[in-house]
Amino acid sequence: FQTFQHYFKRINLRMEELPGLLGPTQPDSVRTGAAELLLGLTGEPSPTLEAVIASKRTIAALWVCLKEFGNKKLSLLAAQSLTNLTSHSDTIATNAALLVKAMREGQDHLYDSIAMILTNTTRHSAGSTSRLLTSADIALMLQLLSTGQEQGYLAAVLGNIALAETGRQMLVEHLDSIVPLLTKEGNLIIRRNTARLLRNVSLDSKHHLSLLVHLPMIVYPLVGPEELEEDAMEKLPVDLQYLDKERETDLQTRKLLSDTLFQMGGSYKVRQVFRDEGYYELLKQYDQWEEEDDARERIQNVIYLIIQDDGEVDLRREGELPDGWETLEIGGS
Repeated sequence: FQTFQHYFKRINLRMEELPGLLGPTQPDSVRTGAAELLLGLTGEPSPTLEAVIASKRTIAALWVCLKEFGNKKLSLLAAQSLTNLTSHSDTIATNAALLVKAMREGQDHLYDSIAMILTNTTRHSAGSTSRLLTSADIALMLQLLSTGQEQGYLAAVLGNIALAETGRQMLVEHLDSIVPLLTKEGNLIIRRNTARLLRNVSLDSKHHLSLLVHLPMIVYPLVGPEELEEDAMEKLPVDLQYLDKERETDLQTRKLLSDTLFQMGGSYKVRQVFRDEGYYELLKQYDQWEEEDDARERIQNVIYLIIQDDGEVDLRREGELPDGWETLEIGGS
């Protein structure tokens, strides 16, 4: 690394040197040293960072380095630099096909960086990125999440994609694999981002009936160990009866699930199921248990949908994204 320190002082003047140092004709030691230097230069906002972002040749060279899976150190350094760059700029072109290829070929040393790159790029352009992904790509991401091979940032990617219509259409095909992630033990990142994904899907009313199939498991994290009267218990779906469990411990996840139920309640058939299958008593128990005011208000909005006559219900406009429900940004190294 010291061999390249002298470039630091004049990098803004000689940025054109970096792509050459990263090029495949250079010895591995030279390429790795240049990649380490570049990673250091992209960590924090600075004029140097802006110069790197503006250098299309440097960005292209990083993608070339990333795809050299046989050189794990070089490919990881390139991926980490691209994570930094995409967290600071929405102008970095993303090679989604290459990132999916790395996942499909089991390049597990790159999984977290790939997920962060995709999270940052989908934050800026969920629609365009979702059009670059296939249903098979989403199935692969879900497999990596369910098996614990990726720590959870891919769930943030899918949550961002769910803000685009093309993304939602693909994701609803995989609800059987998505919903179980709500109860992924020991991984808050996956549970919270899965809840966020479902909330984003629920903003589109045409997917409410697809979500309705999974309503018991969407409500499941909000259920605690309280006992209900026998008649009330028997009215519930089997998956929600006689549970001896603790509620989801993460406040943000609980809020997101309440928001999902509220959006789903915008559809008459969902409200009927809420009423006919006894969800009122269950959600009332959660409301009485919840201590945080904003979270209580959110679940009370759902209860309001259940107990009010349909003619009195004032529903949010379909598809409206409330203030503060932004996509996620994940910084890099």
